[in-house]
Order: sequence, then structure tokens, then C-alpha cells
Amino acid sequence: MKLIRTNPFGLNRIADFDGWFRHPLAGLPTLSNFLNNLGEVFPGVSGDKLAVDVHEDKDNYFASFEVPGVKKEDVKIELNNGLLTVSAEKREKDGEKESSFSMTRSVSVPDGVNAEAISAKLEDGILTLTLPKQERSKPRTIALN
Repeated sequence: MKLIRTNPFGLNRIADFDGWFRHPLAGLPTLSNFLNNLGEVFPGVSGDKLAVDVHEDKDNYFASFEVPGVKKEDVKIELNNGLLTVSAEKREKDGEKESSFSMTRSVSVPDGVNAEAISAKLEDGILTLTLPKQERSKPRTIALN
């Protein structure tokens, strides 16, 4: 005869209850994750940040910011102490009701950028900043003897 051990009340799951009593909110997202996700669904919540793509070639650094539906006059670009800050305000009018929200993003600018030659263009909801490298910071090839 074969004996089978059973537990009709599920007492083998006590460890699960013990973990839940010790950390009842462990499975829930953190407040910061919740607010960040909420900002994606409802623009203007939690201080939206602009999406940015940063890359470089041998002569320039490039920063591309997504600013959909924002007019050129509603974009502000500042460079202060090596920190590039882009702010955009979007205004929408629905009949008599007018709403607006702002988006901001700051990125560190590497040393060796020619601040006087920075240029910006806004096209199809993409703000592209070109940050030229100074001559001394460009890579150079050294020949082996």
C-alpha cells in the first residue's frame, strides 16, 4: 500500500503568507514608476521630460529632442555651465477651454564643445541641436614609426 501525504488546508503555503506579511507591497510598482508611467498616458503629469537621442560623429555632437505639436516660439534652449537645457511649452485650445503643459530636459555637454557655434533646427516635431567639437578635441591619427 502506498501512503500519500496530503494537506487539505494548504498549510504548505505558510511561507507565501509569511513573505506577504513581512512585505505586503512588494509586488506593487514604486510610486516613481507609477508617476512616470502616468506621465506617458496623461501629458503634463509628473513634470514631463522630453525624449532625447544623443550621438556624435568626428566633427559634431548631436542632440535630438521630440517636441510634437510645439511651435518654434515655444521652445527655449539654454547652455549654462556645461548643462544644455531644452524647455518646450505646448498650448492647446479646445473651444473656449485652453490648456498647456511644459516639458523640460537637460543633458550634460562634454568638454571641448564650441559653444559659440551651436545651432538648432525644428522640423516635423524633432528639435535637432548640433554642437560642433573644437579643433583640439577632435580625434587625430598618430602614425607608427
